[in-house]
Amino acid sequence: MPKSHLLSLLLIGLVIFGLVGCTSLPAGDTTQLRVMTYDKENRYFNSKYGDMFHTQNDSIKIDLVRTKSIELDRNASNYVQALQQSIEQEELDVLQLSTYEYKQLSEAGFLLDLEPLVVRDNYNIDTIYPSITHFLREQGSGRLYGFAPTFQRQAIYYNIDLFEKYRIEQPHDGMTWQELINLAEQFPTDGDEQSRIYGGFDTFGLSQEGHLRNLGLTIGLSMGLKAVNLDIKQATMDTEGWKQAYQQAQAALATNSIHKRGHNTDKDFNEQQLFSQGRQAILIDDPNYVYSELANIGEGKSGVKSFRVGMVVGPVNHSDREITRDLNLNNDYVYAIRAKSSNVDAAWELLKFMQGDEVAGELARRPDNGIPSRMGQTSNFYGINLEGFYHLNSVQQGGYFDDPKKILADDFPLKYEEITYREWALVEKSLKTIDEALQSIQRDLQVALDEAILSKKMNGENGEMKTDNGMTIHWDDFKTIPFK
Repeated sequence: MPKSHLLSLLLIGLVIFGLVGCTSLPAGDTTQLRVMTYDKENRYFNSKYGDMFHTQNDSIKIDLVRTKSIELDRNASNYVQALQQSIEQEELDVLQLSTYEYKQLSEAGFLLDLEPLVVRDNYNIDTIYPSITHFLREQGSGRLYGFAPTFQRQAIYYNIDLFEKYRIEQPHDGMTWQELINLAEQFPTDGDEQSRIYGGFDTFGLSQEGHLRNLGLTIGLSMGLKAVNLDIKQATMDTEGWKQAYQQAQAALATNSIHKRGHNTDKDFNEQQLFSQGRQAILIDDPNYVYSELANIGEGKSGVKSFRVGMVVGPVNHSDREITRDLNLNNDYVYAIRAKSSNVDAAWELLKFMQGDEVAGELARRPDNGIPSRMGQTSNFYGINLEGFYHLNSVQQGGYFDDPKKILADDFPLKYEEITYREWALVEKSLKTIDEALQSIQRDLQVALDEAILSKKMNGENGEMKTDNGMTIHWDDFKTIPFK
């Protein structure tokens, strides 16, 4: 074959190869990425991620979809299946999920495993707060199926000037509740209600009622204690751990060093924030609630001279001072990719961007809207170094019981509240001891637990009750009967 013909064929081949290489994403083509949202006006997602992403990505257009899943009953036994169906019908690419939904959908094989994409693109996840990636992998049975660009966690804020004035050792990372109580007790308790100093601890002080109940519960939860173990279907209140928690709370309240007055809606908001007024030494809370306090201090809105604020993380359980139990994703979301998405690459580009340094830098300006899980930001949050939020390991914030399988009737929390408020009120009035209260709570809570399990088991969909003999009772048939 003449060289001229060979050269011509080679050129034609190169042209064809070039055309084939461009067919996947021709110039000017745009990928429509359907992203799940619960926000009617799309402000939440766009203000955090969408607007910034669009300025840098001309080839990907985000279409926010408010799905029908928002109308589903999250307590229904078929919720996860209904959620899957809703997502499939909408053909969503990127999903906005609660931690519960993330766990259930990953177990069902409904989410795309991100690990191969991380390896393929050499995407750096080492500078994501390790507690976040550990939690997401734990919920995903060892695999990473999503990113959580923001999170919340509790921290201990303290008035440096007050500690120096009274020559009291300042808090440090990894202190227990008892050690913090001991610090609070060292501050003076004299003076009238309008001028005296408090040691700690809440934004507005403990609620108007149930001081012992609330503080004891808070201490117990920080130790990893539970009131109910649903694996064995047993109440677990009459234990040495809970006894110690409530003994600590009772002793702390007796010192009069803890602010007990709750929030009064009839009075000025700022006037009730004793920490920002320089009248409370220690404040334990997350940035969602502390932001206004720090703003008042930094901007002089509290009407007092500004003071220096320090921050450490805790409290911890004395048995493991490297771990706090305050990781909170309840007000944040996990973002994942639907396994059957036809736009995986575009969806992955969005997730990488949302979890990237640029977004984290913007989020760091207002960590009350969520602490960026991507570490290494230089923001100074009203005098607080953002780096402090990443100290120690943090595990998921727990409640007094966990019910991921939804085996309890909805009224169980109310029964728990009634039982515990009743018993701890008797202790506060010196009508019962802590041991006696725990025994009563254990007994009555077990009864309530058994009833809640039975009720959930017998009640079917749409208000039906299923009996052991297969008979179905329709409660709608009894609406006209005047039960008393």
